[in-house]
Amino acid sequence: MPQDAITADAAIRKKAKSSSRGSIIAVVAGNALEFYDFTVYAFFAVFIGKAFFPSFSPASQLIASVAVFGAGFVARPLGGILIGAYADRAGRKAALTLTIGLMALGTAIIAFTPTYQSIGLAAPVLVVIGRLLQGFSAGGETGPATTYLLEMASEGRRGFYTSWQLATQGIAALLGGMVGYIVSSVMSESALAAWGWRIPFVVGLLIAPVGLYIRNKLHETLDAESAVKDTGELISTIVRGHLPDLLIACCVLIGPTVTVYIVGHYMTSYGIRVLHLPTSTSMLVGLTTGAVGIVTSLFAGLLYDRYPRSRLIVLPQFISVIAILPVFSWVIERGSGSVFLTMIAVLTFFRVLMAPFHLCFIPEIFPKAVRSTCVSICYSVPTTIFGGSAQLVVAWMASVFPNPMSPAWYLVATNVVSLGAVFWLYLRRNRKAEGCAGTLDRPVRV
Repeated sequence: MPQDAITADAAIRKKAKSSSRGSIIAVVAGNALEFYDFTVYAFFAVFIGKAFFPSFSPASQLIASVAVFGAGFVARPLGGILIGAYADRAGRKAALTLTIGLMALGTAIIAFTPTYQSIGLAAPVLVVIGRLLQGFSAGGETGPATTYLLEMASEGRRGFYTSWQLATQGIAALLGGMVGYIVSSVMSESALAAWGWRIPFVVGLLIAPVGLYIRNKLHETLDAESAVKDTGELISTIVRGHLPDLLIACCVLIGPTVTVYIVGHYMTSYGIRVLHLPTSTSMLVGLTTGAVGIVTSLFAGLLYDRYPRSRLIVLPQFISVIAILPVFSWVIERGSGSVFLTMIAVLTFFRVLMAPFHLCFIPEIFPKAVRSTCVSICYSVPTTIFGGSAQLVVAWMASVFPNPMSPAWYLVATNVVSLGAVFWLYLRRNRKAEGCAGTLDRPVRV
């Protein structure tokens, strides 16, 4: 790295470090709101299906509802590429402020769209538009947020700082699950179906102005020398020097992405329809994944900072693969709420233990000039293809093959793909490091 760039980078780090707590809060609050608004839809998919697809059968309502949920993923790669590129040109702060505004708009559309009985076909059309806006925003959030946290962190703290990106997703799941549990506990089934499902979306809107305000106070981490001049230069740099690593990194995230959207979201409907658990118990899925995610991600980040080159970093992905079938069989055999939530906690724990690999190890591969775009693509493309379709796939599998183990088999298949990619990327990274004298035991320079 040129000396001028190192000096500028050090100055940015020093300025960011002086207000690191406020910067983390700004990214955490905005990121939590982004994922809260995007994922709370899944917790109320059953009721949204009744509101906007009333002429369908109960099973078809759920499939239609999760299909609309998946529509939000169509816009994610576009948002990831465009907003990620915007962050590499105009800066991380500008991109992060843009994403939260777009998410608030999409959420408002969903919260206030009348039912199918009131305005007919326009109702599901408007909901799809809202989901597309949410997807565009969510696709553009992860890259700039992760990149910002990585770049503002000092040496030996990058694992902890970037772990907040995943911790905020846990906070979002926790908030969504908490609101869902409270609403479903205090309201009757008819009131919940009629209008109660809108409450969590309105809650998200109330937080949006706070998120916009504090993100405007962020310190920029991208210096003018590192910023790319135009999109053509950005694309050329990625294709010429980083395409293989980018493709492998996308494969790494397939299994964890599917796990998020099946274990963290679809299991709410699975608990209600397959295990016949009370709605309030099934709503605790969000609380469980959120609580486990917050604690585990921060612990994993600290562990990574202490042992950044340990081979144990790939172990959680292996354990995830071998644990899925046994815990699903256990739940189906017992069928109790406590066992169900224990399964959610176990699978979430091992998924989140991989957080440093996803949030620190992978971003460090890419140089600053293209980092936000590459990280955005790594998250948005697998999320669009596999995350957006995960609930639809398992809902379809359940209708064709009435086997309660269907979600488990899909989880195993996708996590095996990720396991292979994790090992391949880890070995590739070590070979590159060994080719540079003295770099293996030294943290990679951002």
